[in-house]
Amino acid sequence: MDSALCLILLYLSVVMINGADFTVTQPESLEGVVGYSIDIPCSFTYPETYKPREINIGWRRNQFHGEYIFSVSRRYTHPQYRDRIDFLGDPYQKNTGTIRINHLNQSDQNRYFCRVETTGVSNEIWQNIPGTLLIVRELRRVPSPAQLSTSVTAATSERTGEDEEKLGQGGILIIRSVLALGMLAIVWMIAIYLMKSREVTILPIEGSGKRPNEG
Repeated sequence: MDSALCLILLYLSVVMINGADFTVTQPESLEGVVGYSIDIPCSFTYPETYKPREINIGWRRNQFHGEYIFSVSRRYTHPQYRDRIDFLGDPYQKNTGTIRINHLNQSDQNRYFCRVETTGVSNEIWQNIPGTLLIVRELRRVPSPAQLSTSVTAATSERTGEDEEKLGQGGILIIRSVLALGMLAIVWMIAIYLMKSREVTILPIEGSGKRPNEG
């Protein structure tokens, strides 16, 4: 009974080790920019004792059982990615299935899964479970020196216009103040003239007084 149990445990350990050797490795997430290209790396392993005759790399999107966007052996590319996917992998020499997506756009933002299919003594299929989340962002443009110069010139012109407007308003206020003072001065001079014209000069009446030498 003990020997049978040991054989079962040994068998399970071999199965688990062999199963663990069928792996597909991808980055958890990547970030691309609209209009540029992005490489989604994929590498895989299988047991040393397993000798595949053919290796096919496929890529899915959206979810683990999502639709195919690319397949090497089937020579298939999803219409949305047509002429935009390049296969960079080397399945037979380096155990890689990397792809490149060119001319990124916002609709490419998704989760991508690398899938490996082999034929040999037995046909094997294994795939990365979490996949790679691709985030696509808009390009952040840095203003060129010419644009910065134009912005500064526009701001300076606007400020100059405001200053000129303020100076114009100040000049108008000064002119109004001078005119008001001039009017006050004219009114004051007229008032003085009228006051002087109304003054009465009192002269002595002839014969009403005495001469100094008169007794």
